[in-house]
Amino acid sequence: MQQIETRLRERSDQILENLDYFEETILAFSEITTLSLNNGNKLLFCGNGGSAAESQHMAAEYCATLNHHNPRRGFKAMALSVDTSFITAWSNDFGFDGIFARQIETLGEEDDVLICYSTSGSSKNIIQAAAEAKRKKMHVLAYTGNSKENKLVAMSDHSFVAPSSKTAMIQEMHTIIGHEVCLAVEKKIRA
Repeated sequence: MQQIETRLRERSDQILENLDYFEETILAFSEITTLSLNNGNKLLFCGNGGSAAESQHMAAEYCATLNHHNPRRGFKAMALSVDTSFITAWSNDFGFDGIFARQIETLGEEDDVLICYSTSGSSKNIIQAAAEAKRKKMHVLAYTGNSKENKLVAMSDHSFVAPSSKTAMIQEMHTIIGHEVCLAVEKKIRA
C-alpha cells in the first residue's frame, strides 16, 4: 500500500511543482490550435504505442467534443495512426520510419498543426513527421518527456516536456495538458 501512495504523491508533486509551466504550455498550444482551426486548417496527430492511442484520443476530442455541455461545430482533426492498410502497405514496401511523413506529405497543408506525441522525443518516424511538417510550413506542437536524446523539442514550434523520465507519468501528463488545451480551444471557438 505504501508504494502506491508514494507513486501517487510523486505524480501530484510533479504537477504542483510545475503549474506555471503547465499553464504556459496550455496557453501557447491553445493559441496556435485556435488560430489554425479558425482559419479552416486541420489538426494531424501522430505517435507510437500508447502515444498512438493518445493521438487517437485527442483527435476524437476535437472532432467530437470534450465538453458535451458546450455544443460546438466539429473541428478538423485526425490521428495518422488509424489507417492500418496504409501503415502496413507503406512499412512493408518502404519501412516504418516514413509512415507519418508520407501521410503529412499527402494530407498536410500550410498552417495545419501537427501534434506529435513521443515519450522519448527520438522516435525516427516522429522526427521525420516533424521535418516534413516544417517543410510544408505547418505548425509543430510536441508532447514529450525529458530524455537526454530528445530531438523533437528542437524541431517544434512549442513543446511540452513532461518533467519525468517515467513513461507512465509522461503519458499521464500529456493527457492532462491535452485535455486542458482542448477545453481552452472549445472556450475560444464558439458555434
